[in-house]
Amino acid sequence: MYLQHFGLNDRPFRPTADTPFYYPATGHEIALARLRQSLALEESFAVLTGETGLGKTLILHRLIAQAEEDHQILFVTNTHFGTAAGLYQTLLFDLGLPFEGRSEHELRLLTTQSILKTFQEGRRVLLVIDEGQHLMPYLLEELRLLSNLETAEGKVVQIVLAGLPMLAEMLRRPGLAALHQRIRTRIELSALDRHESADYVAHQIRAVGGRPDQVFTEEALEMLSRACRGVPRFLNQAAELAMQLAASGEVVVVDAEAVAEALHDLALPVADIEEDSRTEEAEACSRSASAFRRSA
Repeated sequence: MYLQHFGLNDRPFRPTADTPFYYPATGHEIALARLRQSLALEESFAVLTGETGLGKTLILHRLIAQAEEDHQILFVTNTHFGTAAGLYQTLLFDLGLPFEGRSEHELRLLTTQSILKTFQEGRRVLLVIDEGQHLMPYLLEELRLLSNLETAEGKVVQIVLAGLPMLAEMLRRPGLAALHQRIRTRIELSALDRHESADYVAHQIRAVGGRPDQVFTEEALEMLSRACRGVPRFLNQAAELAMQLAASGEVVVVDAEAVAEALHDLALPVADIEEDSRTEEAEACSRSASAFRRSA
């Protein structure tokens, strides 16, 4: 196993959201802070969007961990409901309540009753929905109606929707205007920049007791940072595969050759690295020429 080869005490690059190894990238920290603020301001809805692999689910896990003292958490990760009854059955399952053999209206009433009871006991319900782009418009409308629940003391339920960029486009449809007007917090998650990408890999190595400079060469880190385009999922996949390849070849430190092979196996665009380098060189030459002309 490559862990022993590199002197690590745990797996540094995992395929699932792993909050203990969370890397505080600027974009992720801003997104998390804005979601926290949305909860503090008792907003009905907040929306988090971003391309696949950027870490939306990890941010949701971080938010839940920090909010669960004050909220009853309902975390929905499978949004292929098909019907409103399916949505309410999922919520009732999370609430630990019976949901079989009931009509859609009965399911809706039972969900409402449970949410109101939770609020009376001193906690709001925080409904977090991942993969929100799969929700049909009528299900989004159901969520809007659910968010109408309130008492004299304030909002009873708060909803965080996360999904691919198409979710933001869906919410702008004319038929969802009432819901769109409710959303004050809209966050688009960005990729890591090149410096953060390299630091992300180093952070994960340090988190499992390793020294980054004894695991990856600088050239290997640079290659990973360029090719993976700031997508943590790609960085995880490529870095781990490169470590496996290096260990199997009994290479002491992961070098550019191992990374190039990993990128090739994962069908990540190694060729773009050279194109980026040529572009940067051309831009640098252009800036130098402009500066020379200004000084002449």
